Amino acid sequence: MGRPRGSLAGVVLLALALPLLLWQCDRHAGIAGKYQTAAPGMSGRVPVSLELQADGRGIWSMETDNAPFRWDLYGTKIRLHTQSGGVIEGVVDQETIHLAMPGMAVLIFKRCE
Repeated sequence: MGRPRGSLAGVVLLALALPLLLWQCDRHAGIAGKYQTAAPGMSGRVPVSLELQADGRGIWSMETDNAPFRWDLYGTKIRLHTQSGGVIEGVVDQETIHLAMPGMAVLIFKRCE
């Protein structure tokens, strides 16, 4: 008796999905790190920091407040997915991330680590 067809389909699906999963992790690892808001235009405002983890999770920090999120990268576009279901979109430009904040100006984050 042979192996059940469901097992073979699972192995084939895993073999096809694994390279995609590894590629996604590699892209995340390239920009993972800590970022801080740039000084221009931020006088009098509280600094904001982002920590992007290689597994697609992150932390948004302002003073003593921390908000976890998950993030995805599509080419040079980044999307932060908040726990409340919101999405903040931005652009990655080498060591800088530009995030378009709803109802606010664009925040510019520079890598600090």
